[in-house]
Order: sequence, then C-alpha cells, then structure tokens
Amino acid sequence: MASEGPATEAFEVCFLPSGLRGTVARGTPLRDAARSLGLEIESLCGGRAACGKCQVRILEGESAGHVSAISDAEARARAAGRLGGQERFSCQARVEGDLEIYVPEASRVGRPIVRKSASERECVLAPAIHKYFIELEPARVGEPRGDWDRLHEELCSRFGLGVALSADPVALRSLPEALRAGRGQLTVTVWRGREAIRFEPGFSERALGLAVDLGTTTLGALLCDLDTGNVLAQASTHNPQIRWGEDIMNRVASANRDGQLALMQRAVAEAIGELARDATLAVGATPQDVVELVVVANTVMHHIFLGLDVHSLGVVPFSPTVSRSLDIKARELGIPVLPSANVHLLPIEAGFVGADNVAAVLAEAPHEADALTLLIDIGTNGELVLGNRQRLLSASCPTGPALEGANIRFGMRAARGAIEKVRVDPATHEVRFRVIGQPRWSDRVPPDEIGALGLCGSAVLEAVAELFRAGVIDRTGRLYSNRPCRRLRQGTDGMWEFVLAWAEQTAIGKDIALTQADVRAIQLAKAALYAGSRLLLERFGAGRPDRVVLAGAFGSVIDLERALAIGLFPDCGLENTTAVGNAAGDGARMALLNVAAREEAERLARRIEYVELSTTPGFNDHFVAATQLPHAEDRFPSTELHWSPRATPD
Repeated sequence: MASEGPATEAFEVCFLPSGLRGTVARGTPLRDAARSLGLEIESLCGGRAACGKCQVRILEGESAGHVSAISDAEARARAAGRLGGQERFSCQARVEGDLEIYVPEASRVGRPIVRKSASERECVLAPAIHKYFIELEPARVGEPRGDWDRLHEELCSRFGLGVALSADPVALRSLPEALRAGRGQLTVTVWRGREAIRFEPGFSERALGLAVDLGTTTLGALLCDLDTGNVLAQASTHNPQIRWGEDIMNRVASANRDGQLALMQRAVAEAIGELARDATLAVGATPQDVVELVVVANTVMHHIFLGLDVHSLGVVPFSPTVSRSLDIKARELGIPVLPSANVHLLPIEAGFVGADNVAAVLAEAPHEADALTLLIDIGTNGELVLGNRQRLLSASCPTGPALEGANIRFGMRAARGAIEKVRVDPATHEVRFRVIGQPRWSDRVPPDEIGALGLCGSAVLEAVAELFRAGVIDRTGRLYSNRPCRRLRQGTDGMWEFVLAWAEQTAIGKDIALTQADVRAIQLAKAALYAGSRLLLERFGAGRPDRVVLAGAFGSVIDLERALAIGLFPDCGLENTTAVGNAAGDGARMALLNVAAREEAERLARRIEYVELSTTPGFNDHFVAATQLPHAEDRFPSTELHWSPRATPD
C-alpha cells in the first residue's frame, strides 16, 4: 500500500523466481529496485537501453497501471525485434504501484568467473612496512613524557629510526590500550621508517599487503605476506561500476552527472574492501591486518577511485588531474581495512594509458631486453606498449567491451553457464562447444544437461575464427554460405545469424546465435588493436615485433592461434607469442613488495613515449584495412595454411 505523503509514496515489489520482495519508492527503475533488494540484473550499457540485457516480464500490476508506460527506447527496441511484446527493459520501466516481476535467467548476473591470478614471478623483498617489538618501561611518577614520546625515543635509539618519525593520529588512539593489554610489550608497525601506523599488544609478526588491479570490468587482488613475499590468497570480482556503463567513456559520462562520482567511488572502495575480507578470511586474518595496498588502474578508473573530476578525460587532449604516484590513507578513500594503512597508486603514463600499463611494463620488463616486444593488454580499453631497452612507445585503443562479451546479442560475462569454447566442422558446419562449469564438450553431454546461458568474449572470438575458416564468414565479415546450412538463417530483425546452441541445449529457452552485428563488433575491436600496433611499429621504424605478449584476463584465456587467424595482433610466429595473464597485477605485487619498484615505475612512466592514435595520421587507413579478416594487405603466415577459408562466398 502507498504511504501517506506523495513525497514518500512507496509500493511493494516482488521479484521471481528469487522471491525477493520489499518496498520501494514510486518512480524507481525496476533495475534499481532489484538491486536495492540484493538482486543484480545485467545492465551493460549503464541504463541507456542500448544493450538489451536487462529484460524482465511484469507478471502482476501492468494492466492496473502499476508500471510506467513504454519509453521511446523500448518502443524502438520492440519495432526492431530486440524486445518481446511481453518484456520490459528494467532500466526504463519504473514502479508506479505494487508489482510482481519475473527476471529470466539470462538477465540475472551470475557469480562471475574472473581470471586475475598471480604468476610465479619472483621479486626482491624490500617492503615499505616493518614491524618492531618493544618492551617499554612503565611510566614513573613525575615522568613528564607521554607514552608516544617514550616509545618514539626507544624506536629511534634501539632501531635507528629517524627523529622525524611520526604517529598516525588515528592509530595513536589505540596506543594506551595496547600498552595496557600487552603490559608494556607491544609491536609497532612503521611505514617507510617515517610513520607508526599500528600498535598491537605483545608480539605480532603478521603484516599483510594487498596488490589490487582495478580494471574497467574486473577487480583482482593478491594478498601478500610482507615478511616473506608469499602470495597467501587471491580474490577477484567484477567492478561494481559496471552499473554505470560498460566502457570507460560511459563511466566518464556517468561520473559527470550530479552526485554520481561519489557513488561510483564508494562502490569500488567497498568492492576492494570485500576482496580484502575474502582474502584475509582464507588465511585466518581480518581486513585490519592489511597494512598497505598498491592499486593500479587505467586513468579513468584511477580518477574515479580517488574521487577526482573526470571531465577533462572526456575531451581532447584527455588530460589527467594528476599523473605522478600517490600515497593516501585507506580511510580517506573509504576502504574498510586498517584505517591508517597506506594506499600507493602507481603513476599514470598519459591520456588513457594508466598505472595498470606501467605495472605491466614493470612486470614484463621489455625495457631490459634487446628483442622488440609488443605488449598488449586486452580489455575494455586496449593498451599497447612497443619497445626494447632503446625505446618504449605506448598507445591506448578504444576496443570497446565486445571482446569481453558485452554489446553481443547473447553475450555475457565469464560466469558459470557461459559458452567459452567453440568448434565448427568446416565440412558440415556442425558445432560443438564447452560452457564454464562443464568440463565436457556439448557433443558429450545430453542437451538438457548443458544449460548454456550465453557467450563470453573468448567464445565470440573463437566462433568468428571458426566460421571464417568454414567459409561461413567471408573476408569482409559477411555471414554467408554457398552451401546449405541449417544453422545459418535470418533473425527476426532481418539480419543473418548463425546458431551456435539450439534451444534444448540452453537454459534460456531459445537458440543462442552469433549475429552479423556481433561479427562487426569483433571486427571493430580487433581492428582498433591491430591498427594501434601497426602505427607503433611504423613510429618505431620496424615491420614486425620480435615478440608479442598478451596480458590481461582476456588475453590469458583466448586461443592464440584463432586470435591470430582473424588478425587480432601482428604475426611474429606463434612460437614467439605468449599469454602472461594478469601482468598489471604482477606489477602491483612487485611494487607492494619492493619500494624500489615504485621508483622504477615512476621512471618508466616518464620514459615511455605516448602516441595519441586519434590524432595520428594514417590511423583510419590502418583501421579500415584491419577490419577485414585477417587483414586487407598484411600477411599472417603462421595461420594461412590451416586457417584460410574452406570456401569463399561469391
């Protein structure tokens, strides 16, 4: 029932099949109402009715006028066949009365599978944190000095710390109780020999640090023992800012709206806190044991994390507010760990090439080798570094979210039920696939046990490569077959599509297909990466790199041969192409465990020459050529023999 005053008018909503129900204010979008009750609905476009992922069905209340009228965006989607006659976009439909709403499985956010793990890279241990055990004599009658004064003197005289040593004011509040509880014995945690940040009663050895890779789509954290350097636990999740838009430009637009920047900052700070909680719980510790963090991110994520205005990042020349490294207290950022813990942010290179790219260079060290290395961090925003010990060049490519499953008709994030591997028989065009959570291929599993929900990015890329080889996709990216093919058909919107999974193999009750628009999205994403690589090679005066290194969560799971077959990166031989996983996270870990690595990162950020692709002559020409499969002109000898199309359409 509605409450008395119109300003506080609220109604009861119930979401099925979860059964979650509660009271929400009139005018609340259904997506936000669900979120307030603990149910996340897919919304990759940030509520602009562009992605079509947030569809729900009104079971009770629509006929009574309890939901807002169809918006213009919904009307256009229905006319185009993107929205069924009984469905609504939850980002558009608003609560106007009591409602019962069904959320189909395809619209629900599953438990994400985020692949941001630690490598086995070794680094020299020289952390910013040190712990000191002190037995402090009890204060004497007439002693004019306070507890901190006496402790300060002991730390300086016994351990050689400088007289400029200070104490964090929040941490200082715990000193009297720590002294009493430890009967004069306590352990002092000191940051960089400059500041006491924690006082613990008795003897304590544990000092934990958190290395965080803050990506546009995903967050990964490595919990490290600062005494041994060992990675104790890992945790990862999706960036909760996705609700404000899938790509960085949508995030910029959202952050520029009144009040949104603070909400976006708080969301990611809380997410880091949740990672700290999960990681410390795994080793029998608490977030209060996390005494230092190192965070790396692209420029936009870096600024939003700090609560900095991002307006300048949305317009030429894309100038950041700050580019050098920073040290900030965890409490100032709202991260629920030790309040006095230091948060170190690595420097930004330039434009959209942020601290995550600097961290990746730190980890992979192309500047220490003679071989010309092309380092590609594939994500929503692709970042490139080309160079060797002589010179380093970098660029940022607007790849968009297609390679991560967004802006794809049946695309989804990497979660249980997502198709991640695709194989197409070149002769029969029959398909077999594998979903996350199911170790067997689809041809080895009864159809009703497969339960496919959609396509993650690696599956989309593999499907394009497989259909190109089978002759179903031509060099221009056009879906076509000069032979009968039951899987190739025209969709309800009149566009061609290729069915990868039949309805009986899915959990959404309909066929999962790769559409012509999906193929175009992959073409545009891969063209941006390849064109950026080509321009850097030209600027360097080289024809091809000696090595290609793929970094990032996506780069670690894609099939390198199939990625090369569609021209995702220059061909220097598959034997010289490697995937290294989360290089940015490894760089963050190195900076966490060694203060000299932070200084090296600062030098690297100033040394790398940034190339702004949007203003570089020739980029558009390279981009257009790279939209073809694998390329209009460049050769790919590593894949030409086995990956040339079986049949070429007329």
